[in-house]
Amino acid sequence: MNAQRRAVAAALPWIGAAVGSTFVAGCATPPPAAGAARRPMWPVPPEQPRYAFEATLRNAASLQDGAQSSALRRLIVGDEELRASFGKPMGVAAARGRVYVTDTEGRRIFVFDVPRRRTFSFGLRLQGQLKKPSGIALDGEGRVYVVDTSARRVVIYDELGLYLGDIDGAAHWVRPSAVAVSGDARHVCVVDTGGVDSASHRVCIHDRDGRLVGSIGKRGHEPGELNLPADAAIGPDGLLWVLDAGNFRVQAFDADGRVQRIFGSAGSGLGQLARPRGLAVGHDGIVFVADALLCNVQVFDAQGQLLLALGSRAQAQDAPGRYLLPARLACDASGRLYVVDQYLHKIEVLRRVGEAEGRALAAAAPR
Repeated sequence: MNAQRRAVAAALPWIGAAVGSTFVAGCATPPPAAGAARRPMWPVPPEQPRYAFEATLRNAASLQDGAQSSALRRLIVGDEELRASFGKPMGVAAARGRVYVTDTEGRRIFVFDVPRRRTFSFGLRLQGQLKKPSGIALDGEGRVYVVDTSARRVVIYDELGLYLGDIDGAAHWVRPSAVAVSGDARHVCVVDTGGVDSASHRVCIHDRDGRLVGSIGKRGHEPGELNLPADAAIGPDGLLWVLDAGNFRVQAFDADGRVQRIFGSAGSGLGQLARPRGLAVGHDGIVFVADALLCNVQVFDAQGQLLLALGSRAQAQDAPGRYLLPARLACDASGRLYVVDQYLHKIEVLRRVGEAEGRALAAAAPR
């Protein structure tokens, strides 16, 4: 087992060898075990699975394995920290072993430090204090960009929550809700959702110093126009993907603001959107869209072709892969997908299933 963990740590250094066996089990490519098919995965075997549920994050206790949740661990860490959690999660970002969650109720950023199996918060101090954090994004250096909707600014912190500065958007934005940042931090793209009585439905582009250098979109339904945009992400090819929620579609723009791709329509059919809330783009160009009415995450290729849907509606009680109000999404360098469910107060971690593991799971499934 130690050799397996060292191999996992080498392949996925953001996790590290300190992570408990519960979390690490999904990082390797083990042979299918008895009962493995009961772990939520999509598609369901005997089809070849492509994604699998890995973990649910709610508090520091979510990061502990059975041994580390012992009386000794509680004595060292304390019950209060193990129980500490977010009030109402909204946005999520993940990199380098940390998962950052915007807590609109607690007015803070709640952080899961996975390698250290600890949690911490920031955004509560006078300098960098948050009023209503909503969207969140990271740049290539690990800096954290948080949209404060009420204050109409983007607050910038280092990876540990030290305040670095902010972008004041009071003169430009009506209702900022999300942010996307290029890896080199040259472009900070702020989604202005506007409102029913506002014409400011656009994405404002700022440089690393906070200056407004351009904007994309205006209110409307034509290609390139936006209606209540809800989220944005920058893909590996530099395209800016925007969740055009009021038009039930996704649009991708190049650096000059020209539309490159459009897909999606209103409805509950395959590839349609009913109440889109969150958007993420993986390092391989795969596009994820969370839908609060359909209670799932739809997975599209870079051309807008539906590949599959992840998750379904929760019934009597919460369960892995079951959602009631999915909101924002995030991807990290390891290919994991992080799903916020506001109603069930959780962050779910879904992982990509490798080809060899997927084939083995499919072959082992009852016929």
